[in-house]
Amino acid sequence: MEAGVTSKAETDLTLFFHPRTVAVVGATDNQKHGNYFLFKKVLARAAVENATVYAVNPRPGLEQIEGAPVVATIADVPGDIDLAVLMVNKERIEQILIETCARHPKFVIVFTAGFRETGVPEDAALEERLAQIARDAGVRLFGPNTNVNALEIFPSLPGPKLALVTQSGHQGRPVAQGVELGVGITTWVPTGNEADLQAEDFIDYFVDDDEVAVIACYIEGFKDVAKLRRAAERAAAAGKPIVLVKIGRTEEGARMAASHTGHLTGSDAVHEAFFKQLGMIRVDDLDELLDTAALFTRLPRAPGDGICVYAISGGTGTHMADLAAAGGLRLPRLSEETQSKLHELGIADYLTVSNPVDNGAQPVRTPGVNRALIEACLEDPAVDILVCPITGILPSMSKIVASDIVDAYRSAKKPVIVIWGSPVTDDEGYRILVEGRVPMFRSFKACVAGVKRYVDYWRFQESFTVEPITPPRIPSGLETMLAGSGALSEADSAMVASHFSVPFPRSALCLTEDQAADALKKLGAPVVMKACGPAILHKSDLGLVKVGVGFDEVVPVFRLLDKKGRDAGGEAGYEGVLVQEIAPEGEEVIVGLKNDPQFGPVVLFGLGGIFVEVLKDVSMRVCPLSRRDAEEMVREVRGYPLLEGARGRSPSDVDALVDLICNVARMGMDLHERLAELDLNPVRVRARGEGVIALDALLVRA
Repeated sequence: MEAGVTSKAETDLTLFFHPRTVAVVGATDNQKHGNYFLFKKVLARAAVENATVYAVNPRPGLEQIEGAPVVATIADVPGDIDLAVLMVNKERIEQILIETCARHPKFVIVFTAGFRETGVPEDAALEERLAQIARDAGVRLFGPNTNVNALEIFPSLPGPKLALVTQSGHQGRPVAQGVELGVGITTWVPTGNEADLQAEDFIDYFVDDDEVAVIACYIEGFKDVAKLRRAAERAAAAGKPIVLVKIGRTEEGARMAASHTGHLTGSDAVHEAFFKQLGMIRVDDLDELLDTAALFTRLPRAPGDGICVYAISGGTGTHMADLAAAGGLRLPRLSEETQSKLHELGIADYLTVSNPVDNGAQPVRTPGVNRALIEACLEDPAVDILVCPITGILPSMSKIVASDIVDAYRSAKKPVIVIWGSPVTDDEGYRILVEGRVPMFRSFKACVAGVKRYVDYWRFQESFTVEPITPPRIPSGLETMLAGSGALSEADSAMVASHFSVPFPRSALCLTEDQAADALKKLGAPVVMKACGPAILHKSDLGLVKVGVGFDEVVPVFRLLDKKGRDAGGEAGYEGVLVQEIAPEGEEVIVGLKNDPQFGPVVLFGLGGIFVEVLKDVSMRVCPLSRRDAEEMVREVRGYPLLEGARGRSPSDVDALVDLICNVARMGMDLHERLAELDLNPVRVRARGEGVIALDALLVRA
C-alpha cells in the first residue's frame, strides 16, 4: 500500500459477516408473522457460514423452529455468541438489548424502527440509550432502523464482485438485482440509523476483502469524516474504486435525508471536493451506480484513454463519437496501417474507418470477418478501449455481433464495452452479451459517463499519494492574537498569514498624521490608504479605501479615513489607518479558507471579479491537500486560461499561486481549532517567475 496508509481496517467485521454462533431474539414459528420470514433469512445465511443458530422464544413447549433449537432467554444460549439478532418491538427493545449485552456478543443487529429518523426528541434519546448500552458492554451495534439485507445470499458468479453499502434499505434493491445481469455481488449492508456501526466502517472493511473489487454506496450523510478519509485513502492506494450516490445536492434532498434516517448531508460542495480529492466516484442515480460499479468489476485497469468506436452503422458510430468527444473522451485517429487492414478484411473503401469505424454491416454476414475487424481495431496501438454501440436488433446480425463481441471481450487484453440501445431484451444477442458478462450500457450518454469515470479513476490512481496529517503548530507569538473569537483587523490578519509564507505589500499601521507621512516617505508614493480595525470588514463598500495617494494628499486623506474609521468601527473596532505600497500588476484571484463543521479546514480558490461573484467559478479541497490537489484546484476553474496568458496576456506565475494555496492549507491545519475562516481577496498573480502577493486579508477566529 501507499506509504502513510494504514494496512488494516479499523474495525474487524469478520464475525459480523461470518459468525459461528447466532442468537435470534423474537424468532417465531408463526408463518404469518414477519419475524418468521426474517428468521428463515438468518437460517439461510447461517447455513452458508456453517454457523449454529439459537432461536430465543419464551413460549413453553417450543423446542425448535425450522430445525434451530429454542431457548427461553438469551441467557440460556450456550457458549459465546458472535451475532445477536433482535426482532422485537420498540417498547421492549431497550430491556432486550440490556439482557443481550449481558452476554457480550461481538455484534448486535437491531431491526426495529421508530428512533432518530422520526424527528421526535424522545425517540432520538432512546436510540442514544441503545448505543450507550452497547458501548458500555463493548458490543458493536448495527442499526436500528435496518433490515435483513445484510444477511442476504447472492448467487456465486465468476470474476470480481462489488460490495453494496446503503443508508436506505430499499435504495439498494435495484443495484442488488444487478445479479440478473450477471453482476457479481458479495454483500449488501443497509446501515440504517448508524447508532454505532456506520457506512464508513463497512467501506473500510471491504477494502481488505479480496473478493470485493468495487465498493458501491448509497449515502445520505457521513458521520465520521476522519474514518471515511482513512478508508478512502486505503481504497485508492489499493486500486479499489468507491462508487457512490450521495444525496443532498439540493436543500430539499438534504431535508428529506434528515427526515428519513436522521442523517445530516452537510455541504454538498465540500463533499464534492472531498470525493474528487480521494478518487471517490460520485454518480447521480442508481442506474449509474450499478453501471459504473459493474464496469469496474468487469474490466482491468485502463491501459490509457484512447477510445475506438466500432459500429455497423455510420450514423450510429458518428453519434457515439460525437457524444464521446463532447464528454471529454479522446478518440485517436487509427493508423493508416489499421485502416488499410480494415478495408482489406471487407469494409468497403468508401466507408470511414479512421475512428469511428463504420463496417457497413455487410462484413457481419461473412463468418469470421466481423471478429477479425474487431481484433484489428484492438491491435491499433492508439486504441486503449473499444466501444461497440448496437442501437437496434437485426435478427440476422445481433447474434453474430454479440458472439463476436463476447469472444473479443474474453480474449482481448484491452477493455471491450457494448451499448445495447434497443428496448428489446428478449433477443438472443442480448442474452449472449449478458451471459458473457460483457460491460454493457443502455444508452450512449450512460456509456460516455461510465467510461469517462473509468478512465479518470485509473489516471487518478496512478499518481495518488497520501498527504500526511501532522500535529497542529501555532507559530510563536500568535497565541494571544488568536485567542478569543471574531474577526481580526486587516493588519493583524496579514501578520498571522505572513507566518505561513503568505506575501503582502509593505505597510504601516498609522495612528497620527505624522506617522502616515513618514510611512509614505519610506514606502514611496503613491500608496494605498485604508481604515483598519476588526469591526471594519468591507472597507471598499464603506468608502474607507483610497488608492494612489501622493505626498500632498496624505494628511487630508488620513484625517478623512481616521474619522470615517472611528465612526464605522467604534472605539473598540478601529485601530488606525493602514498605509500600504501599491503592488505590481497581475491577474487577481481569491484564496480562502473555511473551517467546515464536518470536514474541518477547506481551501477555496477562484478568479476575482465576475468569475467568483457572478459565475461562482470556485474550486475547493479539504485539508490536508497535496501539491497535486492545489494544481488541480487552479486548473479546474473555468477562468484558468486567463492565467495561462489568454488574449495576448503574459502567462501568470501559476507555480507561485500553487505554493500560496499549499501555504494556506498548512495554515488551516495548524490553526484549525482557532480559525473559522480566512479570506485573501484579492491576491495578485504576477507574470511567470515574479510571484504572487495578497493585497488584503480577513481572518475570523473560531
